[in-house]
Order: sequence, then C-alpha cells, then structure tokens
Amino acid sequence: MPDGRDAEKLLGEKLGSETRRGVWISDTFRFAIRIMGIMKVAPSDGSKKDDAPMLHKTVCSVQFWAMLLLTAQQTGMPLLVREVNKQSSFLPTTSVFMMELIRLLTCSIIISINLRSPLKFANEFRATVWQNKVETAKVCVPAVVYAIQNNLYYVALANIDATTYAVTYQLRILTTALLSVLLLSKRLSGLQWAALFVSMSGVVLVQLDGATSVSNARGNWLLGIGAVFSMCWTSAFAGVYFEKMLKKSSVDVWMQNIRLSMLTAPFAFATMFASDFSKIQEGGFFQGWTPLVWLMTILNAFGGLVVSIVMKYADNVKKTYCQTVAIGLTALLSVYLGDVLLSLQLTAGVCLVMISGFHIPPPKNP
Repeated sequence: MPDGRDAEKLLGEKLGSETRRGVWISDTFRFAIRIMGIMKVAPSDGSKKDDAPMLHKTVCSVQFWAMLLLTAQQTGMPLLVREVNKQSSFLPTTSVFMMELIRLLTCSIIISINLRSPLKFANEFRATVWQNKVETAKVCVPAVVYAIQNNLYYVALANIDATTYAVTYQLRILTTALLSVLLLSKRLSGLQWAALFVSMSGVVLVQLDGATSVSNARGNWLLGIGAVFSMCWTSAFAGVYFEKMLKKSSVDVWMQNIRLSMLTAPFAFATMFASDFSKIQEGGFFQGWTPLVWLMTILNAFGGLVVSIVMKYADNVKKTYCQTVAIGLTALLSVYLGDVLLSLQLTAGVCLVMISGFHIPPPKNP
C-alpha cells in the first residue's frame, strides 16, 4: 500500500496527465478554428497571453455556428440525396419547389418573431420588397441561376456517387476565380494559379478512379459529371453576384432570402410543370414522397439560409473553407457506407483538392 508521499506523487502525475490532455484538446480546437479562418489564435502553453475570452467570443458568434452548420450540411446532404434516390421515386422538381416555399415561410416567421408583430413584418415587406422594385429586380439574376442549380443538384447525385460529386464540384473555385478576373477585374497571384492547378489535378484523379465507385454502375456517369460542371459555373456566378449584393445592401439577410425565394419559386414552378406535368397529373404532386424525402427537402431549404448567413457574416472564402472540409468528411463517410471503394488514386485526389482549397486566398483588386 503506497504511503502518503507516493499517493501524492501518483495524484500529481495523474493531474499532470489530465492537464496535458486538456491543453492538447484545447490546442486542437484552436487549430481547427484557425484553419477555418475565423480568428487568429495562439497555443495556450503559457508562453503567450491566454486568448480564452476571444475563443469564447468566437465560439458564441453567429459566424462560427453558421460555418459549423454549413460544414455539416455540405457533408451530409450528398449522402442523404444518394440514399433518397435509391429508396424513392419522387420527382426532384417538386422537391426544389417545396424547398423554396419552406425557405420563404421560414424567413417570414423569423422576421415576424424579430419584429414581434406580423403587421410590422407586412409593413417591412411592403417597404423593402414591393416598393423597392429596383433592388428586388436585381435578385432576378441569382434567382434564375439558383433554380437551375437546384435541379442540376438532383440530376448529378442520381448518377454519380457522393465523393465524386463533392470533389468535382470543388472546380467551382476555379470558375469563381475566372469570373472574378473577367467580371470584377481582380488579379490572381502565382500561388493562386498553382493552387487551382493542384485542385484540377485532384479532380482528374478522382474522375480516372470512377471505376472504383460501386454506385456509378446504376447511373449515367457522363450526365452526372455534366450536371456538376454546369453547377460549377452557376455556383460561381451566383456566389459572386449574391455576395456583392449582401455586402452592399443594408437589408436584413432574412428579407434578402424572402426576395430570392419569391423570385426563385416561380422559376422552380415553371421548371416543374415543363418537365413533369404529365407525371404530376398521373401520380400527384407528392408521389414517391417519404419521410426521408421530406427531411432532405427541409435540410436543403435550411442549407440555403445557412449559406446566406455565412456570406453575410463571413465571406465567400470562408464558405469555401467549410466546403473543403466537407469534401474530406464526405469521402470518409462514402467509404464507410460502401458507396465508393477506397483506393490510392481516390485518396490522392481528395487530398489534393482539400489542400488546394485551403491555399486559395481571395483574388486581389487591381
């Protein structure tokens, strides 16, 4: 039986071990936040002033939680859509239309709660959306683009696996950079062009590894990849345009989303009836809808709101960081769930795309 001094020594070693473990966890958490670009932090090893108050402020910020939710949404949604496509025969165009209605209703409820009066919301809506027709008309451009993109999203994931989708969709960084140069007259450094080349190399590796996908055999690979390439351009254009609108506008982000959904919903409705009118007549609007389809639609609707919050309180670069982290998580989950087979080529491709995603700073103004 140990004496008092031995017991004290053992207790000291245990406390020291626990302290080191706590510091390791804290430093890991701080490093993750630094990687995401939210704040600059230093290790809490006693050599520098403790930044715990700043860390607490960051974790409690809207920006942090919006980025965390966006990462989770971007990770899980491709896998959820893949699973829904396997189990249900729903019409994707009806999901896109319902998504806009849910977003419109959610934003209206949030503003009514913030203003503590539906009447005040009606007055705010009339002044901001109805009477300010010029600003509302500007939203028509991203509204059309988002309506097209939302439909392409379902086409892509009906034909290719979630990892191939997530990695290929990262090419939107390249298209965003090109549009920033062409439309906004921004300049790219040599490091940025090198990072874009690394990203493209990673995408090519994943495409060449397409034969390892268990699920590609059940879809049209060319159609799926074509849909993703189209999404890269629509996402780039809408992202640059909408960020500029949000940054320059004094209108609340929720009201901006009401504007966007009001204009996107008619385009989604027109697309639905142009593509699936006969099927809707035959089987009804909600044919093939299951609880999983409802969950997918609701999460997609909320995902659009989270993107808007990130664009408002952070920027397009931080949004890209979230999506880059999501690529790695999606790849891991896809392998775990058996949707794709792990290979050296796939691993190399995913790693290259993720590395490039963290090394592409925003283009500089001329």
